[in-house]
Amino acid sequence: MKFSSFTNIALASAQKGAEVLLKHYNGKLNVEYKREIEPVTQADKGSQKAIIKVIKDAFPHHGVLAEEDGVNEVDKDYCWIIDPLDGTVNFVHGLPMFAVSIGLKYKNEIITGVVYSPIINEVFIAEKGKGAWLNGKKIKVSSIEDNTRALGVTGFPYSIKENNNKILKNFESIIVKIQGVRRLGSAALDLAYVACGRFEFFWEQDLKAWDVSAGILLVKEAGGIVSDYSGNRDCLFKSTMLASNSLKIHKEILEIVND
Repeated sequence: MKFSSFTNIALASAQKGAEVLLKHYNGKLNVEYKREIEPVTQADKGSQKAIIKVIKDAFPHHGVLAEEDGVNEVDKDYCWIIDPLDGTVNFVHGLPMFAVSIGLKYKNEIITGVVYSPIINEVFIAEKGKGAWLNGKKIKVSSIEDNTRALGVTGFPYSIKENNNKILKNFESIIVKIQGVRRLGSAALDLAYVACGRFEFFWEQDLKAWDVSAGILLVKEAGGIVSDYSGNRDCLFKSTMLASNSLKIHKEILEIVND
């Protein structure tokens, strides 16, 4: 597949960010905390710096919205939405489930998305109208529509200590109706895995745009559905998200989270 220059730069910048992460992985980390249980390391910051340099060298007038250091130029027509290390807790503990996530928003729509999992060596790419791809092979969501055969994935936000009643209620209500639930610790990978059919659905609340920008496009281009808990498909800047492989599962999970 021949991708646009936007997608090629997204991939190149993700690779540069991943190079930084790999230099620090399982090494000595300077771990700081943005709040009680939310870490940030020199790897996050170094990866973000490397990513932004590649993007700004190619597209100096584009905006950037990035997780670290308050970079926010989201008002520009073209805006790159960057998570330089999605899964920082995993990274700090030496777990391989982390990724670089880069999405490009044009006005109100994501048009390019890359999720790069460097330890597992998987590169997920989506471009509007060109489908979703994993390591060069086209991917699609799974065909399972029976909840009792569905595998879901979720995450628990850093705010769970202050606000957990609804989160735990949803988890309890969903897990008894499906085959099982997994918790990877990276929303970007959760969405990528829905896109390639490993999971039937993903749900979480208290998300940020950089967690999900690339993953939203991956799921959509793979034939899936993404909305907030109200069913609103324009959900990039919403705090809740449900991504699924089919309208049937989507409706059933929406009913549970809105009960």
